[in-house]
Amino acid sequence: MGLKKGEYWKVGILLVVFTAGVAWAIQIQTPDPRLPILNPSDLNPAVVADSMEGIGMNHVVAPFSLLDQVGQTRTEADVEGKIRVVNYFFTTCPSICKDMAAQMRRVQSAYLENEAIQLMSHSAMPDYDKPEILADYAAANSVNPNRWWLLTGDPKELNRLARTSYFAVLEEGQGWDEHSFIHTENLVLIDHKGRLRGYYDGTSADETDLLIEHITWLLKERASDYRKSDSKP
Repeated sequence: MGLKKGEYWKVGILLVVFTAGVAWAIQIQTPDPRLPILNPSDLNPAVVADSMEGIGMNHVVAPFSLLDQVGQTRTEADVEGKIRVVNYFFTTCPSICKDMAAQMRRVQSAYLENEAIQLMSHSAMPDYDKPEILADYAAANSVNPNRWWLLTGDPKELNRLARTSYFAVLEEGQGWDEHSFIHTENLVLIDHKGRLRGYYDGTSADETDLLIEHITWLLKERASDYRKSDSKP
């Protein structure tokens, strides 16, 4: 015997509810994607200081004190709890730095209004890249001073950070030019706890797309950590 019209509607509603319930159950049982936590022993030894090659856990970015493009001192306190995208460059770089700047602008645009994100480009030629030089470079590359800092300072500190915190250069520089301080094209993703979470080719649009996606993962992770912290008695 055929179903009446009203019964078809009931069956249809039940099917919709059932389907939605199954989809919800699958969603809550599927964990959010998670990036690995990287340590020096996970990386190419060419970018790791010899003294740190065997470190396999608990690596976090070291404290720092540098000047940005407007002459303001920036320290680790300014990025506490923030997700960072870090790279090395210099203003007179004729090659990959231009491509990296273009991709960093894309990251800046994606998160321009999000105060949980900070872009940090460190100069590989700090003796030349003074704040006023960085300010001109910032103007030419549409750098927003709130979301993206161009950083300079003591060459030894920048070298130390490159070799023992970010692992963004191929060898320890004896001087400060493109021949002796060989920065990579990497964009380094650092989470809200100061841990390394990913490396991306800063000259590649596809890699930058992946970086932008991965930042959204870290934002969810950050929010989850803060919720757990707030729920503790």
